[in-house]
Amino acid sequence: EYAKNQIMTNPAFQIDGVFNENIYEGQVSASGHTKESYIKLTTDLVATELYRSSLSLEPFSTENEVAEIASLLEQTVNVNFIKIDSEKLNASITNTKDELEDFYNENEFMFYSDEKRKFEYILLTPDDYKSKVVIPSNFINDSYDDYLSKASERNQIRISHIMIDKVNYESDGDAYKAIQEIESKLLNGASFVDLASEYSDDLVSRDSGGDLEYFSPDFFDERFGEAIKDLKLNDVSKIVELDSSFHIIKVTEYQEAEILSFDEMKDSITSNLIDSESLALMKDDYDLAYDLIDSNSSIGAISNSLSADILESDFLTLNNFVSEKFDSRVRDYIFSPDTQESVPFAIDLEESILVVSLKEINESSLKDLESVSLDANRMLSSKKGKEKQSMLTAEIELSKSDGTSDDFISAYPYVTKDSFVNINRNSSLMPQEIIFQVFQQSEGDSITLLANNNDTYILDIVNVNEPSDESISNLLEE
Repeated sequence: EYAKNQIMTNPAFQIDGVFNENIYEGQVSASGHTKESYIKLTTDLVATELYRSSLSLEPFSTENEVAEIASLLEQTVNVNFIKIDSEKLNASITNTKDELEDFYNENEFMFYSDEKRKFEYILLTPDDYKSKVVIPSNFINDSYDDYLSKASERNQIRISHIMIDKVNYESDGDAYKAIQEIESKLLNGASFVDLASEYSDDLVSRDSGGDLEYFSPDFFDERFGEAIKDLKLNDVSKIVELDSSFHIIKVTEYQEAEILSFDEMKDSITSNLIDSESLALMKDDYDLAYDLIDSNSSIGAISNSLSADILESDFLTLNNFVSEKFDSRVRDYIFSPDTQESVPFAIDLEESILVVSLKEINESSLKDLESVSLDANRMLSSKKGKEKQSMLTAEIELSKSDGTSDDFISAYPYVTKDSFVNINRNSSLMPQEIIFQVFQQSEGDSITLLANNNDTYILDIVNVNEPSDESISNLLEE
């Protein structure tokens, strides 16, 4: 059921967002599948992915499990097989003009052109508004003064601490006596790092000598900021009391922020203002465009109000809607079945604003046979080839039973016979989907498989070769 749901929600099999049985049958038939075989293929792929993901989610493996997996993965197989090459078979098929016409007429839905749509749009970016930004008088001077006043906030201060947790003592008084004793040892010359490692109740920082890295007012209690505001490098604070703990703080690194000159700052102050204001002006015009759309204004009227040019796209299809300017939201709007011609719509693309209006629809139409003759010939040959493969497969299986397979195979240039010895799961001698199925079989089994490229394999599993205990033992660590 999950595989069928995957197929029904695949856009390739839909028209206007709704699953279409004819499209599905035509698409899978063109790739050499029946509806049923494609469901089976999808089911196998989904099951494989679920199995792979379930293995990756396993939290641990025992040594025995690893050995079992190693044994399984190191198996090899000896196989005899007969292969029908679909490409060579299809190339040998000749289609008459009448056959092509009949196939075309019976499968017209496969030969329709893609619907094309053209649209008009107004594209606004912050660059369009930079010339409109007015810089207030004294703004640059005031901004620089503010920059200077906040210079100290940009200083880099690294701190360490020793913490006594009140919960570890019978009373707050006992906890305070403990931090006082540590303070006394510091005053008598003991190492801050050693005392933090021995006495601090902060399990996170204790092993690093109490290091808390760089001080951030947003992260630490504001009382930390008060305690260190006047400290210099290597200074130690007085005892700081918090609700549940006592602390002694040391400044271990101190770097004053570089202060740039007015001339060094004025250009960045100006550009930052222009960038922010131009973006704000663009957003204001988005609101204006939205209001005009609500009042049923045309894209021309919006263009006049915004003093912006109207641009026009080429004819585009849903599948070739590729543009560096627009993302999928634009494509989805333009090709939505609900979108009406000449009705504008505004989209905020974050870095730009787009007002778009569908201008013209070039409806899907049936292509003439001459223009699709190559595709029609290929599809018809594929259909005939599939039918002939089915008949050949039955005849080959019959010839194997009566011992005439060699004579039968020699009559067809696209049928070959071969044997492989000791092929492993990662072998490139056969398609991977065929290898996968081979390793699901037992010794002595016979199986007929269709590869993804439509080649048919008629296989006999001669031997399944188990790895030796010695080779598995050598592989366990790997």
